[in-house]
Amino acid sequence: MEIGNTGVGIKEVQKAQLDILIEFDRICRKNNIKYQLFAGTLLGTIRHKGFIPWDDDIDVCMLREDYEKFLTVCNKDMKNEYFLQTYNSDPNYIMQFAKLRKNNTIFLERVTAKCDIHHGVYIDIFPLDDVRPNTLMGDFQQKLLYGLGRINLTRIKYLCVSADNILQRSARLAMHYLMKLIPRKLTNYVHRKLFLMFNNRSNFVSHLTNGASAKRLKKYMMKKNEFYNTIEAEFEGHKFPIPQNYDDVLRNLFGNYEELPPLEEQKPHHGIVKIQL
Repeated sequence: MEIGNTGVGIKEVQKAQLDILIEFDRICRKNNIKYQLFAGTLLGTIRHKGFIPWDDDIDVCMLREDYEKFLTVCNKDMKNEYFLQTYNSDPNYIMQFAKLRKNNTIFLERVTAKCDIHHGVYIDIFPLDDVRPNTLMGDFQQKLLYGLGRINLTRIKYLCVSADNILQRSARLAMHYLMKLIPRKLTNYVHRKLFLMFNNRSNFVSHLTNGASAKRLKKYMMKKNEFYNTIEAEFEGHKFPIPQNYDDVLRNLFGNYEELPPLEEQKPHHGIVKIQL
């Protein structure tokens, strides 16, 4: 299977991503940083003992405290062939989570193709933050983060010009140019304040970065004290940590996760337009 019209097979890309995961795991184990395989990567681990055959990325997650620790130690400990991408290390990168990228590679996504950022093959590193479900303040946190995340994404002009209709396109373009006037440091500061709104004051965590819809917040929510209950599981011939209650996690995320999706949905989903390994 090739990715898009790039002429590069998905297995070649997955091999490069696995190399990054192995380096990420090495750094975490060296520094006693706890993490888990996450989302589709967790699903692939259980259903396929590796990548979902058509998946074109790797996701990992960690609690905010470990995430901050990883950002501190990574540049000191990682090998030269890798690059830790955050909005601090790559000023035009707009996401609120980190990517670990491989230098001297290209994995160009249509959405960010015109952004002046590092475009190497990557894995996603998501922080999990404290949430308060079914409370007024919890709803306030979610709604503000969702709105701010959607507005922040209009910094990428492609999202504006690819809108569904002329009215939506005009509104997004207006917001795009407005966001260019607002300092990135300010929006990053507001995001961070909202992420840490309930820091160490809740028993639940969820995935909040870059547009936390109410549906997504609920799907990814877990009890904080269960996060460190992990087991080692096989992924592409290597062992990585996954949640001990992986069945509950996957059913909350995907429902009947053992069942394969329809054939028309079995394809890469990141809109890759250029690959160089």
